[in-house]
Amino acid sequence: LHCHSSRNNTIVTFTKPDGNTIAWASGGSCKFKKGARAGYEAGYQCAIRMFAAIDNVQKTEPIGLELFFKGFGEGREAMKTALLSTEGTRIRPLIVQVTDRTPIKIGGTRSKKTRRV
Repeated sequence: LHCHSSRNNTIVTFTKPDGNTIAWASGGSCKFKKGARAGYEAGYQCAIRMFAAIDNVQKTEPIGLELFFKGFGEGREAMKTALLSTEGTRIRPLIVQVTDRTPIKIGGTRSKKTRRV
């Protein structure tokens, strides 16, 4: 279960271990438009939609979930809150591992020169 949370949107993707997508949800697919896609509520609705998809898959086969967070948007906190709330009670026992995959710049490119007025 991948949760990519940027400043502009939240995208939650449920994949198989080989990387094939089973289901996905984003702020836009949950009926949020423009700036609302980046908000907390959009991330929460994406998480709830993914929990329903996970329940459908779990009925046919037993699964163990690895949760990957990427980015520092509001959807990251919304996903965590949804997992810890009553909606996440069926999903919590399935989680095996939680990983933070946020890319952190070490060194990086040289910044622009300071502006002198």
